[in-house]
Amino acid sequence: MSAELNITGKCFFCEELVAKSNINTHLKKHLKELSKTEGDQNKKSYFLKIFTYPNYKNSNYFLYLLVDGETTMKKVDRFLRDIWLDCCGHLSAFAYKGGGKLGMSKKLKDALNKGDVLEYEYDFGSTTDLQIKVEEEYPMGVKSKVLLLSRNEPLEIYCQKCKKLPAVHLCVAHLYEDQPHFFCESCAEIHEKECEGFLDYASMPVVNSPRMGECGYEGGFIDLERDGVFEIKK
Repeated sequence: MSAELNITGKCFFCEELVAKSNINTHLKKHLKELSKTEGDQNKKSYFLKIFTYPNYKNSNYFLYLLVDGETTMKKVDRFLRDIWLDCCGHLSAFAYKGGGKLGMSKKLKDALNKGDVLEYEYDFGSTTDLQIKVEEEYPMGVKSKVLLLSRNEPLEIYCQKCKKLPAVHLCVAHLYEDQPHFFCESCAEIHEKECEGFLDYASMPVVNSPRMGECGYEGGFIDLERDGVFEIKK
């Protein structure tokens, strides 16, 4: 899967589709205005940018969240599991980049500052590594505790056989080989006759998550509209 994909995200506030390179600045403009109208100096929220290792530039996936300062890291962990990661209830952990571990019971207001970068691991076997950057702090609360502000739209992954239709199946048996491994429905039917393990264990759904193709992951439970396969624009 190429890092040169056209990656965009929809803004929670205005519903505009914005390029990955611009979505951070775009959201900050909305949050600045919101903090003026709904600001409360007795409250604090954190604007988080979440992406895959090693850096945002090379990450095909992103999340932007606004999280209430009274929220625990456990709640953030639960959100990440529900939208991107959870398949078999694996263990997970937060840590400061270059520093010590960050406990799940810690509240964000007691643990984070603007500019902090966290490392997050889900599943210590077939690990999915994420990084979380605290982009900004705002003097306001978040009623839902964790609010999704933007997420990358489903990636434009085409069938590697016919190269015409969106891929809906991934063959993990060929994932790390120099062979086609993303297939549309029709090409998947052909591939199952050629690949001994495809029907048995190797066929997995294409989903909008960095956990795609790992363990038994088949998709999330949050923002289902953007959890699956992209649609070709007519």
